[in-house]
Amino acid sequence: MTEYKLDKSLGHLASRFSRMVLRRFNAVLVQNEMPITSEQYSLLVQLWDSNGLPQGMLAEKTAKDKTTMARLAAGLEGRGLIARLPSPSDARERLLYLTDRGKELMDRATALARGILEEAQQGIDPAELEVCRDVLRRACSNLK
Repeated sequence: MTEYKLDKSLGHLASRFSRMVLRRFNAVLVQNEMPITSEQYSLLVQLWDSNGLPQGMLAEKTAKDKTTMARLAAGLEGRGLIARLPSPSDARERLLYLTDRGKELMDRATALARGILEEAQQGIDPAELEVCRDVLRRACSNLK
């Protein structure tokens, strides 16, 4: 039987890194009086990249179930950060858009996120970081 070591497990290391970043990001969001969580940020950043995505597609892109996505979207809509509008092609489908307030918040939240990532990546060669990103992308793709 092959020995299992947590410090050799890609899944464990990726999950631990993610939890540490999210914990720090949530604390920094609170310190800076930002009205979102890291979970809500993951939805907003998708819209910042591609505004007007269907709610179901956002659920897929963020690896959330549809119920969780609907809850997140409702909370963000209530804060005036996004608008949910019926799709012109299917009234049952909702398209999500960042509002001007959402765009302003994203500028500030993304600067905070970048600061955390810069801290985490200190002393790591950029080429090594790119290899790490590539490995994680391929591992995720293998599981789709």
